[in-house]
Amino acid sequence: MRKVKTVFIIAFLCISFSCKEYLDVVPDSVATIDNAFTLRTSAERYLFTCYSYMPQHGLLNGSNCGNIAFNSSDELWYPVPSIDIDAEIINIQRGFQNSSDPYGNYWSGKREGKKLFEAIRNCNIFLENIHKVNDLPLWEMGQWTSEVKFLKAYYIFYLMRMYGPIPLIRENLPISASPEEVQLYRAPVDEVVDYIVELLDEAFASEALQPRVVGTEAVDLGRITQSIVLALKAKVLVTAASPLFNGNPEYANFRDSRGTQLISPDYDQSKWQRAADACREAIEYAHQQGYMLHKYTPTPGSTYVLNDTLLK
Repeated sequence: MRKVKTVFIIAFLCISFSCKEYLDVVPDSVATIDNAFTLRTSAERYLFTCYSYMPQHGLLNGSNCGNIAFNSSDELWYPVPSIDIDAEIINIQRGFQNSSDPYGNYWSGKREGKKLFEAIRNCNIFLENIHKVNDLPLWEMGQWTSEVKFLKAYYIFYLMRMYGPIPLIRENLPISASPEEVQLYRAPVDEVVDYIVELLDEAFASEALQPRVVGTEAVDLGRITQSIVLALKAKVLVTAASPLFNGNPEYANFRDSRGTQLISPDYDQSKWQRAADACREAIEYAHQQGYMLHKYTPTPGSTYVLNDTLLK
C-alpha cells in the first residue's frame, strides 16, 4: 500500500507541474496573431487579407461583386429568373431594397456587401503588430504600413459615403472591454472626413511608399502608390463638400441621443476650396509621375464610332 501511495503522489505531482506547460501549447492548426507576425511571409499574407475586402467593382456579376452602380441601375435589366447572372444585388432595380435586410450591406457584410468593419479591425491588427516581424526590412515595413493606412481610410470612406456618420474605430478594443466601451457613438461626418484625410496624409508622407508604380508589376500590380493616395484624398474632400454633406437642410434635426449634430446643415464654402486644392495637388502630382487622361487616337484605316456615326 505504501508503494501504491508513493506512486500516486509522484504521478499527481508530475501532472500538477506539467499541467500549465501542457495547456500553454497551441496546436499547429490554430492561427494566432503572434504567429501571423512572426515571419515576413506570414505578415505579407495578413497584408493581403487587408486588401481582400476591396469592393470588386470590375466584376459585373457574382457573389460579393459589389458593383451596385452597374447591377442596380435603370440602364441595365436582366431577364428574371436568369441562369447566367449570379448577382443578388439586381433586386435593387426591381424595387426590393429594404431597411431590415438591405442588399449591398457593407455594414455587416450581407447581400453581396463586404464586412468593412471587420476589414478596419484587421487593418488595426496589422498596424499594431507589424513592428514585431524580425525579418522585415524597415523600408518594406514602412511601405506596408502606408498601404494599410490607405486601405483603412478607404474602408472608412466607403462606409461614410453609404451611411454618413459612422463609429470611428481608431484602435481595436481589448477583449476585456466592458459592454459600455463596446457601444460606440457615431462620429459626425466632418470628424470622419478629417480622420480619413489624416490617415491618407500619413500614408503619403511615407518615403517608403512608391510614388508611381510598384517594384514588380507582374507580382504587385494593384498595390497602393502615392498617386492613388492623393486621388482618394481628392475624392473624399469633393464628397464632403458636395450638397449631400455640405449645407443639406434635410439633416437639420439629424442628431444622436446626446444631441450631437451628425451632419452639419450649414453650408461651408471653405470645404470646396479644400477639395479644389486636393484635386489640383493630385492632378499635378500625377502629371509629374507621367500620368495623364487617356486620349484615343485611332490608327489609320481603323473603324470607330463617334456620335452614333460610323467613321473611318
